[in-house]
Amino acid sequence: MELITKQQIDYFLKCKSIAIVGASRNEKSFSAQVAKHLNELGYNLWYVNPGFDVYEAKSQRVQLITMLPAEVNHLLVLTNKTQTESVIQQAIDKGIKNVWIQQQSETPEALKLANDNGINLIHHQCIFMFTQPTGIHRFHHSIKKVFGSLPK
Repeated sequence: MELITKQQIDYFLKCKSIAIVGASRNEKSFSAQVAKHLNELGYNLWYVNPGFDVYEAKSQRVQLITMLPAEVNHLLVLTNKTQTESVIQQAIDKGIKNVWIQQQSETPEALKLANDNGINLIHHQCIFMFTQPTGIHRFHHSIKKVFGSLPK
């Protein structure tokens, strides 16, 4: 596993327009919690899920990565592991070069595909740790900081 740097994370988060792949309408889902948090921080979010209706694009909900506007070139992947490699291939096909695969969504095949195609890839990290964490995420951030396990 290659080392993820703080510089890579900062570069990813500097972009204020991010697509969340694996977005859910369930307000209690992890993806909904991430979306709410990033929305509160001022990010312009797009939501990708094949279950969305084709007419939802006006509310920034699309079915496929290919339907994202050209200016959206950062993906946050919150899919089931069985879908992650396909998502990475779609990102490559679209020309997207900045991908964060949320911990627990990565697979060795997806990581290799991303690395082989020159993607600025963040993985094995929780986005909450780097976006002004609150609540339990703030506690986890503190523990990681104390034990020196945050990227440098």
